[in-house]
Amino acid sequence: MAEIPCWAAGIEQIRAVMISAPHALALIESPDGLIQDVIQKQLKAFNADDYSGAYRYASRHIREKFTLEEFKAMVRAGYPQIARSLRNSFGEITFKEDKSHASARVDVTGVDHVTVRAQYRMVMEDGSWKIDGVILLGRTSPI
Repeated sequence: MAEIPCWAAGIEQIRAVMISAPHALALIESPDGLIQDVIQKQLKAFNADDYSGAYRYASRHIREKFTLEEFKAMVRAGYPQIARSLRNSFGEITFKEDKSHASARVDVTGVDHVTVRAQYRMVMEDGSWKIDGVILLGRTSPI
């Protein structure tokens, strides 16, 4: 009986994991996908009125600048479509040369049916992408 090389056994184990848990492939995401995921999770937290959850996706810089209550008030007053959104779509995501900073363009439609174009500034902190600020670039009112 022929002996199976150890590297071949490893490949078979990987193949078995991929077949039994295809969602495991989601763990190997592109940087664009990871950034989109963070933004989506924060938007979902805002929609659930979970501002402490949304606050966790903010960068250290934002958390040092705003308490949780200040963050909540700032988002509600300055970014109503982001605070309560119906849908969003991602545009271009660009990375700085050092790959630890990025910018993501996102069109967000609020419950008021107004769509805003937002530029999210992202920063890599401790191996995770965090939101370091949002600039509203424009808005489209419903007809």
